[in-house]
Amino acid sequence: MYVFRCGWALDASGTMQTDWKLVTEGGRIRAFEPWSPVAGSHIDWSRFVVVPGFIDCHDHLGIDMGDEEAQSKEDAETTTIKAVANARRILSAGVTTLRDVGEKGHHDLVWRRAIRAGQMLGPSLHISGQFVTRTGGHAWYDGYQADGPDEVRKAVRTQVRAGVDWVKGMITGGISTAGLSPTNAEYSREEIRALVDEAHRRGRKVAVHAHGGEAVDWALEAGVDTIEHGVFITDRQLETAARQGTYLVVTYEIIHQAATSPDVPDHYREKSVRAIRQYLDTLAKAKAYHVPVAVGGDSWHGDPCGEAKALVAAQFSPAEALAALTVNGARLLGLEDEIGSLAVGRAADFVALDGDPTRDVEAVRRVASVVKGGEDPFSHRGR
Repeated sequence: MYVFRCGWALDASGTMQTDWKLVTEGGRIRAFEPWSPVAGSHIDWSRFVVVPGFIDCHDHLGIDMGDEEAQSKEDAETTTIKAVANARRILSAGVTTLRDVGEKGHHDLVWRRAIRAGQMLGPSLHISGQFVTRTGGHAWYDGYQADGPDEVRKAVRTQVRAGVDWVKGMITGGISTAGLSPTNAEYSREEIRALVDEAHRRGRKVAVHAHGGEAVDWALEAGVDTIEHGVFITDRQLETAARQGTYLVVTYEIIHQAATSPDVPDHYREKSVRAIRQYLDTLAKAKAYHVPVAVGGDSWHGDPCGEAKALVAAQFSPAEALAALTVNGARLLGLEDEIGSLAVGRAADFVALDGDPTRDVEAVRRVASVVKGGEDPFSHRGR
């Protein structure tokens, strides 16, 4: 059992409580109440603000920002070494849960198992295996290529057989793949319907990579669960997403970084420049239409503050930006009774910050300590 004296702590209602006690046992929160003296020792966090562990809903542990096609040719050992480093970096930034939305060769199955077994340091993983893409489609070099409704259904079944938590489909072109437009449909209406229907029949939710265009309409029509990126989606599409409760997963910072980086291919940088001019306007409209929003670092790892700052720039309040990093991500994953907020019985995943992120979003970056499953994962390993 561990007892923490918190200077401030954000409760499940979104209220910042002062001088609070948080008790953990068996990886769960056993008490969350005003501070009172305790027998024995306690962990003094009286100068920190305690919030739920952050939830990254879109990342790829084995891919760094840069030439993604070149990285796809790396051997499994190199990719795993990269993933181990990225998982550690992401956890140290306060991200205790992560949805990995696609890795080549089902490496994410191994990493999920290693993290659960304590053999690899990182956030709890929810995985989608190999994303489904058309032959030569976006990120084809890392994905499962399938054409036509029947092949798409088989691709979904293959991912489910492997043991994925989610199914991911690439339904438009992308920014990082040469020769593709981010708003062109890469799959037909029938193929998208097959993707969503088959996944739902197999008990899996569906994420689709989609920047805009008619493919977004088809995905919403099919009942997709999350739209990833969504840079160029329209007012009408945002209205539909809000009405259906379809999440928009924002990945602003990777595009922002790629727009000026010398380490990405020219086509990647040029498309990023065009996209970043539009993205904040789209996010502001998403807020106006009340679209549920979560965030992800994509291949810009361990910077939840970058996503939070983008939301604030798009007129979200700091508290709303923090919700996108916590409770909204939990709801997206269907785990709002487990993670994303601090309450008795929830998983003991939380972060101590030097500052109040509901007032100053920069406090998200000032991580003093991380607790995952009731333990400091770095206590015996060193940072």
